[in-house]
Amino acid sequence: MRRWILPFLFLPLLLARATPVRASDAIRVYIAGDASTVRPALDLAGSGAFVITSDPAQADVLLLNGEIPDPELVNNRLQNSVGLVLILGPDISADAFGAATGIPVQFQPADAAVSFQDISRINDPISRQIVWNGAPQVRERRTVETPISSVQPLVNGFEDGSWLIWSIPARNTFVVNFFLGAENNPQFRDWAYYNYLIYHLVTRAAGRTPEDFAQYPGSPVPHAAERNILWIILAILIAATFAVFAAVRRYSLHHPEALDRITRREIQPGDTAGKTGAWEKVGFERPLSGFLIGLALGLILFVPLILYQNLILPTYILPSAQALGIWGRVTQFFNLAWYFFDMGTSVAFIKYLSEYRVHDPKKGIQYGQLFVWWQALSGAVQVALVIGLASTVVPSSAYALYAWSVIIHSMIQLPGFYQVFRHALSGFQRADAARILDVALNVVMPVLVQPVFVVLFYAWGRGHPAFGGAMGGLLGLGVAAYAAEFLTFILGLLIYRRLGYNAGVLFLAHFDGEVVRKAFGFGVFEMLASAAWSGGQAAEIWITQSRLINYAEIWGNWVLAQNFLFAFQVLQTLTDGVMAAVSEAVSHGKRILSTYYAAMSYKWGGLISAFIGAVLIAVAPSFLLGATGPEFHRSALYVVPLAFWGAIQYLSWVGDTVQLGSNKPYLKTILTIGEQSTRIFFLFVLLAFFQVPALIIAYFIGLLAKGLAAFVVNHKVCFPQKIYLYQSIAAPLLAGAAHYLILRWIAGLLWRGDQVTSMLLFLVAILPSFPVYMFLYGLVGGWDDGTLGELKEAVDMTGGLRPVVWLIWASSSAGARLSPLHNRFPVRIRAAAMEEARALTLEKVRL
Repeated sequence: MRRWILPFLFLPLLLARATPVRASDAIRVYIAGDASTVRPALDLAGSGAFVITSDPAQADVLLLNGEIPDPELVNNRLQNSVGLVLILGPDISADAFGAATGIPVQFQPADAAVSFQDISRINDPISRQIVWNGAPQVRERRTVETPISSVQPLVNGFEDGSWLIWSIPARNTFVVNFFLGAENNPQFRDWAYYNYLIYHLVTRAAGRTPEDFAQYPGSPVPHAAERNILWIILAILIAATFAVFAAVRRYSLHHPEALDRITRREIQPGDTAGKTGAWEKVGFERPLSGFLIGLALGLILFVPLILYQNLILPTYILPSAQALGIWGRVTQFFNLAWYFFDMGTSVAFIKYLSEYRVHDPKKGIQYGQLFVWWQALSGAVQVALVIGLASTVVPSSAYALYAWSVIIHSMIQLPGFYQVFRHALSGFQRADAARILDVALNVVMPVLVQPVFVVLFYAWGRGHPAFGGAMGGLLGLGVAAYAAEFLTFILGLLIYRRLGYNAGVLFLAHFDGEVVRKAFGFGVFEMLASAAWSGGQAAEIWITQSRLINYAEIWGNWVLAQNFLFAFQVLQTLTDGVMAAVSEAVSHGKRILSTYYAAMSYKWGGLISAFIGAVLIAVAPSFLLGATGPEFHRSALYVVPLAFWGAIQYLSWVGDTVQLGSNKPYLKTILTIGEQSTRIFFLFVLLAFFQVPALIIAYFIGLLAKGLAAFVVNHKVCFPQKIYLYQSIAAPLLAGAAHYLILRWIAGLLWRGDQVTSMLLFLVAILPSFPVYMFLYGLVGGWDDGTLGELKEAVDMTGGLRPVVWLIWASSSAGARLSPLHNRFPVRIRAAAMEEARALTLEKVRL
């Protein structure tokens, strides 16, 4: 394990080093006003680049931050070819400005937030070196008017066209209209391009050519020394990984009997599962029970998670929309690389373990071994490729600020198999344990580790001006993501062993050519589908990077709103379990059972999506307005349309589940490519005109088209599909509408626009209201006797969470008893499906 943490041992060294570039003749700079916010940018250029002088008569450049000490002296120095960088402040008058620069102006105070837009037609170096549409908004500033035509605006405000940075070319003068004192525009001063901007303006004011951003020693990107250390570490890791695999492969080939030890007992010929426990019994209650566990944990933890993600993290731990926005883009982009190199081995592991579990579980385990070693070997190569690009190409591109974050986040692929126990438990259809690991990875661990690492790296960044607090916190998010994966792996190991499974056999290498061919033959299509989705995300980044104004802060608000959509992903804990169940049923000819699995997935998808959608539409905007600062209020505008989009995601997820479980992954590939192509087309066409609404429109059209197409295609190619319209659509809509009205009434009573009532409202909307919704669903006739009994069986399998989950069944049962529509719309294939399930249970060998 020591070799996996080696990169992080070197991390402080890598980030602390710098490679200064010294000019042959130092630029002498006189600073007036608040030097604390501008001098660090000059110091970062290296000891020989700038010399600070206290005598303006000796200076090559006057750097005036919010103060003009002597307008006549300044004007005299300008006439002697001295450069000037003038940053306006509240105490600089129009008369003093005119006397100092010779340019008559009129000032108007302004404090409304404004975004940056460069003037591309002038092709100024300030536009080529700095990505302005990613800059944070500024507020405190002056708008300027002048009758003189010899001045040149360089960067404008997007909303009002006002000048934000402009120049007086005849006098080597640059003017910044927004304030940069210690109390002004802190988000902008925390921007990773800020130091370079000051360096760039001062250097040009001296008549010199500034270095590119990637070469500026103070830029937060990898320089030569850091690149060399990274390559040495990677060479050691790659060599060690391949050496360990060779040793394990040799041992496995000499000890084939080791594969027999899947558990603490060996499989006996003719052994059958019989009635060895509820979790060995085939039926929908297994994935449903796992889903109920995930749902119960989600209901308990969702409010704390939302409070953490939307209040504690952005307000107290990392108060930077730009950092959170960049992190969202980094994780979004990485999906493409990870899915490509995964080659679908993770899904193939789950699919074939569930399929071979019936008659030949040893063969299923070999797919897990292949997953482990493919991830370890390809992960080392992945990290080398990503770091190579991130340390050489990225710093000179529009994505320069992403470089270190990309490098740190790539380390999560070392060793790459941290989710092996979650996949194994899913393949064995121990959905209870697999869902616990899901919640641990996605909810519990981030909340535990992010405060530790983000706070540490934020403080580190504040002490290293080249990075700053926001960039330091961004790096802390990457380290925290690795820690969350590692801790979940340890938890998975403990659970796997406690359930009686032998963890060691998963790390051997008994797999043969047939296993490799089948795994990659299946997995390549899963990879292509996932790559198509991730490619769509990457294309979205590329399009929004160039066409979405103020994209970093907007993306921070977008991510904040999307955090609520995490609630819909609880349904993937159901579809993940159903995929293994469908694979088991289809591979053994149980087509009616397979159809029943799909029908119940649509039912539960509609049921849960209507509840979550009603909650988010009713209370999420109020929560965001009351619980976050003004920098994040735009998220309240985004969350309602995103909730409608989230409510139809299950149509796509169920379609994917059917295709993968039916061993037809190519269908998922084709439909995902169609969905992403549709989404990107509409985004590309509409974004320049509509900005953020274009994202919503494109998302909705692409996803709905895929979900409907999947149902039709699966019915013709996989096995017959059924949606029981009343239980799956009509009853959820009726119950959801009633639930929305109840929540809006409660919001009117509770919410006062502050943090306390915002948190209280959200707590009420999630926890106490869910049994009310389930009662309403039963009251409008959403159940029949068979499906309600199945829910009771699943509840009885939830272990320690049964008291919480029991409320779901009890409230549903109470509503059903009072409903005049109960049993009026039954799932008619249930009896035949259960007969096939009983027959398949009797075929299973014991472990």
